[in-house]
Amino acid sequence: MEKRVVVITGAGKGIGLATARRFAKNGDLLALNYRNSGGELVEVVELAKENGGDAIVIQADLSVHEEAVNFINKVEEHYGKIDVLVNNAGILQSKPAHTIEWHEFNKMIDTNLGSTWSCTMTALPGMMERKSGRIINVSSELGLIGFPTYASYCASKGAIIALTKALAKEYAHLGILVNSVAPGPVATDMLKYDTIEYNDETRETVPLKRFGEPDEIAAVIEFIAGPGGTFLVGQIISPNGGTAI
Repeated sequence: MEKRVVVITGAGKGIGLATARRFAKNGDLLALNYRNSGGELVEVVELAKENGGDAIVIQADLSVHEEAVNFINKVEEHYGKIDVLVNNAGILQSKPAHTIEWHEFNKMIDTNLGSTWSCTMTALPGMMERKSGRIINVSSELGLIGFPTYASYCASKGAIIALTKALAKEYAHLGILVNSVAPGPVATDMLKYDTIEYNDETRETVPLKRFGEPDEIAAVIEFIAGPGGTFLVGQIISPNGGTAI
């Protein structure tokens, strides 16, 4: 069978890295993006090759439209197609809304929403031509429910959810399935960076009494991209331990 080409943005750590590892074990052909931290991707490249696949690693700041376009173009030039696009690149900011500077808001939108838009719009023509493709946008439960001090982050992730639904309706008839994964609190570096102190007390607010693990989110992404996702169109799947029901 022809191998899938899977693109994962923000693959250098956290959910993106866990997702890259899962697809590497499947023997897929991977294109892995990182902006600042890509050291652990060397191991993923080796893992992919051990399982009969391949992987290329490309550094790019996808908040810059031109870099995002160049990234997707490089992948298509190298592999000839894109079967699965996982838009995972993102940043977090926790700050009272009235103190957020305009440049900070723009950075949030450009990174989270802008990278998703730029990569998707560049990959879409090829998918349309082949009448096949999966696009999985990583949003957040906070894009569904909102949260104090996360206004810019919620705005960016809520927009990704709306974009997912719109694109799903527009392109499903061409065999392009667009869905979103909206994780709850996950034990990543991004969570540790947050200004809220995530400790035993805050864990108790999660019905499961723990934070999620990156691989648990990666498992959902893998499912949507595989045979189990063939009838999923415009769905927002939120693995969150019960924090948003």
